[in-house]
Amino acid sequence: MKESANLNEVSILVDGQVYKGWKSARIECGIEQISRAFALSVTDDFPGNESFRRLRPGQEVQLFIGNDVVCTGYITSTPIRYDAKSVSVQVQGKSKTVDLVDCCSPWAAIAPSGKAAGQKSDSWQDVKGVKETVKPVQPAKTVNKSWHNQTAKQIIADLCAPYDIKVVCEVKDLNAKLVNFTVNPGEKVFESINRLLTKENLIVTDNAYGDLVITEPGFAGKCTDFLEVGKNILSGSANFDFSQRYSKYVVLGQHKGSDLEFGKKVCQDQGISEDRGVPRHRLFVLKDTGQSSNAIASNRAEFENNLRRAKCKISSHRAQGWRQLSGDLWRMNSEVVIEDNILMMKESQLVYKVTYSLDSSGSFTDIESLPKDGYSRKGYSNKTATNGKKDSLKDSWKDVK
Repeated sequence: MKESANLNEVSILVDGQVYKGWKSARIECGIEQISRAFALSVTDDFPGNESFRRLRPGQEVQLFIGNDVVCTGYITSTPIRYDAKSVSVQVQGKSKTVDLVDCCSPWAAIAPSGKAAGQKSDSWQDVKGVKETVKPVQPAKTVNKSWHNQTAKQIIADLCAPYDIKVVCEVKDLNAKLVNFTVNPGEKVFESINRLLTKENLIVTDNAYGDLVITEPGFAGKCTDFLEVGKNILSGSANFDFSQRYSKYVVLGQHKGSDLEFGKKVCQDQGISEDRGVPRHRLFVLKDTGQSSNAIASNRAEFENNLRRAKCKISSHRAQGWRQLSGDLWRMNSEVVIEDNILMMKESQLVYKVTYSLDSSGSFTDIESLPKDGYSRKGYSNKTATNGKKDSLKDSWKDVK
């Protein structure tokens, strides 16, 4: 681990060498992006800085803000631009988990060559990792194409093992046994993971050390600072886009029959959730895959309703600098209290995405947030709906001639 006297200095560690002095930076982390990304650039007088141009795509990299690790992964590209006066060198990279997004699972085609499943390579042995508060899930030591009676987190650990990615499960109740799961040929690893966790309505993201994290909303805790207009909010915006919101959500599914259940009982599973904040009829139908039930279908419909209600209220606020008064970085999946009289907000929100940026104007953090119940697995609490009122939309066309 490198040490930096400047808490806000951006640097990267590649092959034991530290590169810093970047003139611009952009680092993105979000709870709906499994792989965080960054882009750093520096401009020097011609013929440029040779040390920066030694960086190559595919190299392992750790990015720091001060002494805080923000991203662990790989350099993905190193574009260079130049003219008669200067050379601009940029380094772009992504978290280790990018391989789960881009690559297919070898389980469906070939066994990993040169090592057993779950056996880690030593290429990251000198890279510092997180102080483990949650023990990573240990992958199996044998190759599997299909799993029987295994937990979802165990299967995910097996899927990630060939790419040297640890799985950290922060959800205590993810212990349901699966009757059967098979990787589809040509399926990307993250697609397999999505199929596994669809019915659990969980957040799957990464952390600063390149691990895959299965978590729940707000797990990162509460921000020590408020975001408040006139104090630390430089700018704000919200689209209030209701175009993806529906009055009724219907999830259809089916499950395996038995001597006691057969016919319509197994092929017509259905779950319905209504959004009384949408006054006109707008129907959304979703087909549930795999083994379903009326309860599973109902949970899926409720979750879809909750998430779309929350996403129509996503807001973005820009704060000066990257740290709170406590010295902690602004972090995704934390809760922050926002007081914004312009957007008519005074509530605790879930930090949905953070973007750290640096340019000639200074350093800023763009914080995107939404109602914290949007990802709740226990249902969205709508106080205005409990008394029969519809939120912020007209009740009817009665006044239209």
